[in-house]
Amino acid sequence: MKKRVKEWMKFSKLDLDSAKKLLEDPMLTQSAAFHCQQAVEKAFKAVLENLNDYVPKTHDLEKLYGLLESEDVSFDINEELLDKINDVYIETRYPSDIGLIPDGIPKIETVREFYNFTYFIFHQVETYM
Repeated sequence: MKKRVKEWMKFSKLDLDSAKKLLEDPMLTQSAAFHCQQAVEKAFKAVLENLNDYVPKTHDLEKLYGLLESEDVSFDINEELLDKINDVYIETRYPSDIGLIPDGIPKIETVREFYNFTYFIFHQVETYM
């Protein structure tokens, strides 16, 4: 495995582990959700790096997954859940009039679902590599 691919996966795992740790505190759900988004983003970028040494400067999970599919790479993904996690990036980093994500601060149950989904994606990517 290429060095940069290993780095993407290392940082993806760090975000995954961070999300798990943050889930221990129900007051930190927005941070846990953010780390879930970051873990998926970095895992997808690891695959793109491995395929063609090109990693776009985007945080859009749907766009990244579309690039993977255009390379004939797909994973067993709930695209509706991917879309919800995709919304987390901007919404958790910057306050808005409607809250931190479209439905407000995420409930612990929602972020646990995000974490389980992220864990599943991470391990699919790890197996693919």
